[in-house]
Amino acid sequence: MGVQATKLMPGNTTDDPNALALQYQLINNVSKHFFLRRLVSQKRRRLVVGGYDLDMSYITNRILAMSFPAERMRAIYRNPMWQVKEVLEMRHSGHYKVYNLCIEQDYDPSHFNGLVEKFPFDDNHVPPLPMIMEFCQNVHSWLSSDPKNIAVIHCMAGKGRTGLMVSSYLVYTGLLAEEALQVYADKRTTNNLGVTIPSQRRYVHYWQKCLSYPEGCPPEVNLPKPSTRELRRIRIHDTKNIESIFFVLSELQEIPGQRYCPSTETCRNFCRNKVGFAFERSDSFRIFNSFIENSFIEPDKEVKISEEEAQTEQKTILDCCFSKTVQVTGDVCVTFYEKNIGGRLFYACFNTAFIENSSLQFSISELDKVGSKGKSIAGPEFRVELIFGPAPDQSASSPPES
Repeated sequence: MGVQATKLMPGNTTDDPNALALQYQLINNVSKHFFLRRLVSQKRRRLVVGGYDLDMSYITNRILAMSFPAERMRAIYRNPMWQVKEVLEMRHSGHYKVYNLCIEQDYDPSHFNGLVEKFPFDDNHVPPLPMIMEFCQNVHSWLSSDPKNIAVIHCMAGKGRTGLMVSSYLVYTGLLAEEALQVYADKRTTNNLGVTIPSQRRYVHYWQKCLSYPEGCPPEVNLPKPSTRELRRIRIHDTKNIESIFFVLSELQEIPGQRYCPSTETCRNFCRNKVGFAFERSDSFRIFNSFIENSFIEPDKEVKISEEEAQTEQKTILDCCFSKTVQVTGDVCVTFYEKNIGGRLFYACFNTAFIENSSLQFSISELDKVGSKGKSIAGPEFRVELIFGPAPDQSASSPPES
């Protein structure tokens, strides 16, 4: 995924000032009718100032969150660049710095006097933890340099990615993760739904675990060392109306000299329907004989369980047991599809340094972007389970002692 700059309308060039002036006047007139932009911004709080109605909100008196400052036709439904600039100059002239979190769109930093920092990561996903650290330290340095300075932070819609990074900075200043997420939700939205993607919330909690405050703010940051784990199995419990699910494992790949970390595929495979147990009736118990290939239960071992337990054990499990070693390190995403040519069901992002007890489990509410199809295959006890091999030597992967 690359950076894409805004473009002129077809037929217009920078050498045609009359056409540009006409285009500017058209968009300016249309943008005065706020209905379309309010429709796009949905439940995000807006700021009405200087005759402008903009999709931006003060999270604190020094942190301003907004949607993308757009040019030309995109400005009809996003924040018009020139209006954002006028409002910032009107309120905080010489004291604002803009933080752009988008990878999919860019603009000339000269619009904001060159004071633009880019911390790009993919929409609806998470950044690597070192980027969160660099972002928080950068914002803190800017705000500390002058009591009048403010930080203006945006992604495309100014909600998910913006909320993750704003909340992370609030944690950096001393709030707990849930407190920071709630502050953002209250200040940025009218329906109390700020950062709604579970993985983005998960990373705010990861970030909290990296901080300690021996002398107040700024805190000490102890990022965990990269931890490589062997993924042995993926199980999807209590599914219905589906026989197999395709998945792709990917990791964020660090590129020297740039902040953006693209996603690199690690492996792909299927979780398939495998009958877990055969049973015989025996009064109030059923005798089950396990025959899952490579199961953790010994083959042909009889296990007595009650009728109630038997009903649980009969729930469909889609399973993938890796025949070859699959190792993952750092920031990982596992994405599940209805089939191998499309139809994404849901996904989850996590960091291998925070895996406990060699297992990760995600309920339906802990998975990202679950659509109607994803919900339709989930039973009441649905969960995704990732099973890892033993953790490596903890002394090699734990944060350094302060």
